[in-house]
Amino acid sequence: MKQVKVSFILLPGFALTSFSLAIEALSVANLLYGEEVYQYQICHAHVSNNNDSHNNNSNHPTTVSSSNHVPIETSGDLNLCQNSDLIFVCGYLNTADYDNPALFSLLRRVARKKGRIAALSCASFILAKAGLLQGKSCTLVPEYKTTFTELYPDIPIQENLYTVTDNLLTSAGGTATLDMLLYLISQDHGRDFAHNASQQFLLERIRSSEEIQTSRRHLNLRMKSPCLGAAVELMEKHISHPYQITTLANRIGTTQRNLETVFQKYEQISPGRYYLRLRLQQARKMIEETHLSLTKVAQATGFSSQSHFSKCFKDLYNQSPSEIRQINSSLN
Repeated sequence: MKQVKVSFILLPGFALTSFSLAIEALSVANLLYGEEVYQYQICHAHVSNNNDSHNNNSNHPTTVSSSNHVPIETSGDLNLCQNSDLIFVCGYLNTADYDNPALFSLLRRVARKKGRIAALSCASFILAKAGLLQGKSCTLVPEYKTTFTELYPDIPIQENLYTVTDNLLTSAGGTATLDMLLYLISQDHGRDFAHNASQQFLLERIRSSEEIQTSRRHLNLRMKSPCLGAAVELMEKHISHPYQITTLANRIGTTQRNLETVFQKYEQISPGRYYLRLRLQQARKMIEETHLSLTKVAQATGFSSQSHFSKCFKDLYNQSPSEIRQINSSLN
């Protein structure tokens, strides 16, 4: 059995859950097979240069902190990934703005050689920036769909747990990572072997790529009221072009009056105010995690007037969009 050389590239603020599940899946496969069929290494995305004051060797370990500040030690930089058969790009926080020409170049070379590339959590931004998603679709963490669409309007986003297009794989993060890894293992070693691997994680079944992402929050809201859950799910899908509340009610098969009653009962807020808050929360995320202009942020969250956007934003957060941007820039 040919050994698969695997490289995990950790970006600052990567999602620890996705990374850990991917590592565990490969480790379980090695254990079940009785030999190291997946030889993996962990790398950081910095490339040493001759001006570095420290050791210039690509094998010089460097730690990378996850989104929850857990440091992971790596074996070296991108130079270690040159001969990889399979690369996992691990991202999450601030991935939309991450810029690394050396990484993009590496991924393009691997793609040309028909190597497999998997984007975990928000790393679909990296594949898009590297030009690898032209003419393709992808999956990513649901909360970043609006930002992704604003930056890459020509790349369709699938609501699947993960998407496979040629040798590129993108996932929604979280436990969908494990489903994607089991798919990879099944491609290499067959469905029965992948099923045996899934048993080590106490899974009842392996979910397919076509299965739709299901938000636990939406399920909880639907348990309170089917009308409430359906309304919020529709609101989140239409941030940039928000519905009138009357239209929203019609879309889910109820009346505006009933919708008002449901929101007041369970959320103590009107549906209009709830919708506005969702849009402003998305706007704040885009302000903090991208370099999009405030005008574009306003447009992406459904505001035609910059002044109206700023007023609504300040009413909610007691700070203007420009103040939030300035604070975030100083922290970074």
